[in-house]
Amino acid sequence: MTLHEPATFVTDLLLAGLGLCLALRLRRAPPASARNWWIASISLMAASAFVGGFYHGFSPEVPAAVEARWWLVVLWIICALGFAMGMGLLREFDPPRSHLWQGLLAAKFAIACTAAALKPEFIVAMADYGSAMLAWTIASLAARRVWRGAILAGVGLSLMAAVIQQSRPGLTELFNHNDLFHVVQAFALFAFYRAGCKLGEGPAGDRGRYRLQARNAE
Repeated sequence: MTLHEPATFVTDLLLAGLGLCLALRLRRAPPASARNWWIASISLMAASAFVGGFYHGFSPEVPAAVEARWWLVVLWIICALGFAMGMGLLREFDPPRSHLWQGLLAAKFAIACTAAALKPEFIVAMADYGSAMLAWTIASLAARRVWRGAILAGVGLSLMAAVIQQSRPGLTELFNHNDLFHVVQAFALFAFYRAGCKLGEGPAGDRGRYRLQARNAE
């Protein structure tokens, strides 16, 4: 069996390995409902990279019907990622009528999966994932939580990666736009990991105040 797009295959697997390592490290942090969903989000990022890597590497070797379903699985994983990020945001703020918001997120997930099945293009899944990042961006700007900087960095890098993937800049045959997308997304993944370490903490000023109180107590 021939390996197609070797650089894309390798960078995808490296991205998947990074995501798995970061998810496992995040499990060591103190338990929090929002953090559990963030661990799921990073794990789904890793899963999409893993399945996508093998798709880029070997999908030309399988029948067209299998290839189409294989690609759809990749898109559905990304849609699940958007749902997990949304649930993480919901658990972080625990708004009134959270069950209603959870139902809306589930409906959004179902609509995204249906849209991906009807139009199996990467941009469809990325639009759903992007809406979750937009919600986190708004929350970051509105609330002074300690994870704000890390979230904004992750969103900004993810946006840069998406632009690279869609604009398809002219690179070499051995390192294409997908490979560069994976490199930038790796930095975004680390930023999201840093945000996950801080979930469940209060406003940004609280950490400094608590440290000052601790020093005064000594």
